[in-house]
Amino acid sequence: MRRFVFSLQKVLDYRQRLEEQAIRAFAEAQAQLTHEQAVLHKLLIEREECLRRSHRRQHLSVELLAVEQTYLSALEERIEQQRQRVAEAEKVLEEKRQALIEAQRERKTMELLREKQYEQWRQEWLRTEQKALDDLATVRATIAPALLTMQAGGEEHE
Repeated sequence: MRRFVFSLQKVLDYRQRLEEQAIRAFAEAQAQLTHEQAVLHKLLIEREECLRRSHRRQHLSVELLAVEQTYLSALEERIEQQRQRVAEAEKVLEEKRQALIEAQRERKTMELLREKQYEQWRQEWLRTEQKALDDLATVRATIAPALLTMQAGGEEHE
């Protein structure tokens, strides 16, 4: 009997490639989120340092206080924008996670089908082997007495 060939192997290969692409996309989204979170963290630290400096320097001129306040306002705006970037990166990461889960599910479905087809092939192969063995046993059972008879008849002639 010929070797097992999965009839949908090309589909399984394709789904494996899709899963690999989904893994890469998920990793990229994760890296992007980590980057955006790091930028936000730096901005928050910068704001804290700025606030500490302004509390230590209580006797500043009006102009310097205005400059510092303008800087803090701009920093707050950057922090808010960065929070939005983090939220967007989290959303993208979740989308990539769902796409990865779906790709894994589709690949696993094909692998289960492959295993099922392999088991059917194996059972058919075992039946074929058993039939061949049974046929061989039948032939031996049929031929052996005839051979013995022929052999016995041949010995009488000698």
